[in-house]
Amino acid sequence: MGKVRRSTLFGLTFLLLFVAGCKVSCTTANVSSLTLSKDKEGNVQTKEFARNDTVYARANVSNNGSTVTLKFRLVGEKIEGQKENIPIPGTEFSIDVPGNGYAVYHAQLGEGFPPGRYRIEVAMLYNGEQKDQKTDTFTVTGGSTGGTTPSPAVTKSPPGSKPPVEPAEDDKDDTDNSNAHGEH
Repeated sequence: MGKVRRSTLFGLTFLLLFVAGCKVSCTTANVSSLTLSKDKEGNVQTKEFARNDTVYARANVSNNGSTVTLKFRLVGEKIEGQKENIPIPGTEFSIDVPGNGYAVYHAQLGEGFPPGRYRIEVAMLYNGEQKDQKTDTFTVTGGSTGGTTPSPAVTKSPPGSKPPVEPAEDDKDDTDNSNAHGEH
């Protein structure tokens, strides 16, 4: 009986040492909500936009004890005359969110933005691994004329802090898109 207990104890000790030596990526952080609106503060929530509107998407991060990365992108879900579910070039953007807080992504649609159904996706990464994702759809109304690409940008701020302000030129985070920037 003593040999069995020692070998079991040795095996458990070895297992614990092995697990402790592995890089563990564990978090309970999540994207608790994603809302679309016509204003930066999120007061005018809607799912219908005109071609010249700015679409704001606010992603709230909860249960975050460290830093996570939010990756936003805009997808053309169903647009007449175009393939379905195609990401819109130049609209991807990533930003780090330390602790609980939020990031606000926005895209200026422009006159050449075709009417149809679009989707904003936000993926939450922890240590480079996707841990959560939220999506929301919206409709663009009106006719199309031309072909401008929407211009995305992201701002972030933890709850209870002052409203975000535009960063100085050297503080801009242009990880994925030179037209997009985060606020620190």
